[in-house]
Formats: sequence, C-alpha cells, structure tokens
Amino acid sequence: MTVHIPEVKCVLGEPIAMQDAWRRAFESALVDRFNILGSAGFESADERAEWTAKMQILSGGKNTIKWTDDGDTTPIYFPTILVKFPAMRLCDVLQNSTNENLHPAFIVDSTIYPEFYAGKYQAYSVTSNAKDIGLSLYGVDPKTSIDFDDSVSLCGNGGTGHHLITNAEWALISLLAKNINSYQPKGNNDYGKDSSDPDDLRYYGIPTYISSDKIARVGCGTGPVSWAHDGTPWGCFDMNGNVYEYVNGLRLGAGEIQIIANNDGADNSIDVSRDSALWKAIKASDGSLVTPETTFASDADTDPALSGANETLKYDGTSPVSVVTEVTTRTESYASSPFDDITGVTLPEITSSLCITPEVSGNNEHGSNYAYIRNDASGSYSEILARRGGTWNDGSDRGVFPLILNGTRSHDSYSFGARPAFVNL
Repeated sequence: MTVHIPEVKCVLGEPIAMQDAWRRAFESALVDRFNILGSAGFESADERAEWTAKMQILSGGKNTIKWTDDGDTTPIYFPTILVKFPAMRLCDVLQNSTNENLHPAFIVDSTIYPEFYAGKYQAYSVTSNAKDIGLSLYGVDPKTSIDFDDSVSLCGNGGTGHHLITNAEWALISLLAKNINSYQPKGNNDYGKDSSDPDDLRYYGIPTYISSDKIARVGCGTGPVSWAHDGTPWGCFDMNGNVYEYVNGLRLGAGEIQIIANNDGADNSIDVSRDSALWKAIKASDGSLVTPETTFASDADTDPALSGANETLKYDGTSPVSVVTEVTTRTESYASSPFDDITGVTLPEITSSLCITPEVSGNNEHGSNYAYIRNDASGSYSEILARRGGTWNDGSDRGVFPLILNGTRSHDSYSFGARPAFVNL
C-alpha cells in the first residue's frame, strides 16, 4: 500500500495564519497515520525518515519528529513532535545577568549539549510492550490522572534521551518567552479559551473532556497560536492552562528547595526517588549545590531529619511567600502569593535561572501568575514535587511561571499531566 505523506515547503515568512494552516494539516495527517497503524507502529525506517524530514522543512528546522521505541527485541516506533531549543547562556535569557555560562538546561552529567527538544504538546499515552509511552501529538486528549513517578516513567519509556520535561528546561522556555520574545503565552485557562479573550469560537480549542457541563480539557495544540510559548505555530503549546504539568528535578523537603543538578533529570535512568543522593540543596551564600539539610532515610520516610544548619534556601509560609535560610512559618495546607512577590534573602542567580524566584521581586513582569508552597516538617507532605502551568479553570492566575509546590509524589488528578522532552544523550 502506498503511503501518502503530504508534500511540504518551508512556510516561514508566510502570514502566521497560513503557517498555522500548514501546521495543522501536516500534523493531523501524521496523527491519522498513527491511528491507522495502531499498535503496529511505524515499521518502515524510510517512512519515519520522510516524516521527520518534512516536519523540519515545513518549520524551517524549528520542529522535528523523534521516534520513541518500546524497547522490545523488535522495537515498535511511535512519533513525538518536538520543538528545538539551541543552547543559550545565562546572560542571554536573564535580564540583568552578565554570566556567560550556559543555562543549566544544556548540561547533562557534566556534558554540554548543543540543544534540547521539548514536547510541542502535552503528553498523550500509547501502550506497547506492556508499558505506557508518552508522545507529543496534535489534537489528542492529554494523558491525565498521573502522579510524579507515573509522569517520569511515561515520558522516559520511549528510549534513551526521552524524558519528562525538567524544571530547568521549562524555566529556559519561560525565560525565553518573557525576556527574548517579550511574550506571555495564552492558553486554556477559562473553560476552553483564555480568560483575556472574548467568548468567540475563534478563541477556543477543540474540546476533549467536559466537566460539570463546561469545557475542561481541549485537544493538544488546537487553540490559537497565541497559546504557543512564542506566539507562532512552531512553539510549545498549552504551557498556560489545560492541565498542570509535572516537571522533574525540583522538589521541597520540609520546605528546603532541592534540585537535581543542571539538566541531569534528562537522563531517564537516574534515581529520583525520595531518598536519592542526587537531590541537592542550594547554599544561600553562593548558589552552590550542597548536601541537603533535610534528608530522607528511605523511600517511605515521612519524618525527615532536619540538620538545622540554616545555610540553604527554603520557602517560608509567610505572606507573601519568602525564601529564607530558616523556616519560621510552617504551612497547615499551603501558602500562596503572586510569583512576582516572592521575596526574602539575597538570592543567588541560580534561583531566577530555574524560575524558582522572580529575577526582581515585585517588578510585575510575570502577569498574575501565582506560587503555591507547602513546607510541612513531617508527615506525608514533607516531600513536595513540582508542577507548572495550570488548568482549564484557573483564569489569569496561570501562565508559564506558576510554581505549584503543594502536592505529594503520589498526588494525581484528572487535571494533572506531563510533557515529554528529549536530549540526544
């Protein structure tokens, strides 16, 4: 049977509406082919190569198609549409930085990589070889009702280099949008549309899930191009709204900010369990990564040891939320404030490069995006895993900078999802 892959041309320079029409047509054709092939996947290497080449031609190299495999003896391949992000320095993406070192998103296990690729869309799930594999595809309903560990597995099951988007990668994209593109992406944060847009069908995504007789989730990438991180058809869609997204490499231990170094979370083989030694704290005086003051004895430990050295950065449950070296206010549920208003001790540059804090407190450059933190000293909420973005009903409180640090490792919901990413390790 002859396979018809649409003919394409590079459409950069064409009117945005024309570019978007090409995007939707080509990516819809790919999803149609994916649905026809079903569990057999894309067996032909020539066909896979042609789809990839044409995606790159169409987008002028801004997008590509990578191929996950299910790890079987005879692998089955599925497509995932990705956005390419070339390496950038800290001074390129931070407004007030003169630091010429690379942003940490481009360093994995001490090796520098010239680019990473983020899922153009939130993760969809396909099952093959007895495991769920996360894919970035146009028009599908995103996979939801998954917790942190599920998200790591889902996006890492596609093979070497495939992984759950890391907080470092999310931060780079967010800073690029705000500081380079001077753009705050819209999204499905008001029951199928952006809260700032009129109630007109042109501003809605295509519904895929209804809740309480209202539009909840919409098909990935089906909203207007204003929902992409750069306002073009070739950006990452739905980072504002639709569903919350787990990110790897950022958590709280009894309020202490703990990260996985650089972009090491892009390696899907590393240990990110509760008691992993890879979790590091941030020393307040110089931003270096150090052994945490909050440590867990096992993966089941809910009563972590607190050293009390008071040298590392922690979130305090004050109003507004503050970053301190010694917690004075523990939360009983959570504390929240606009992301812009997070304040505290003199902060090292690493915190703004990872969008853990704003670059300048109170400068109102992050819209009305909110931060939510929980810093229990013990109990099931002593470990908190990070989510970013927002949901379909959060309104103007959501964007690319919300910091959701109030849920446990096992917390799942029909409004929680993930986003695949890729580094060529």
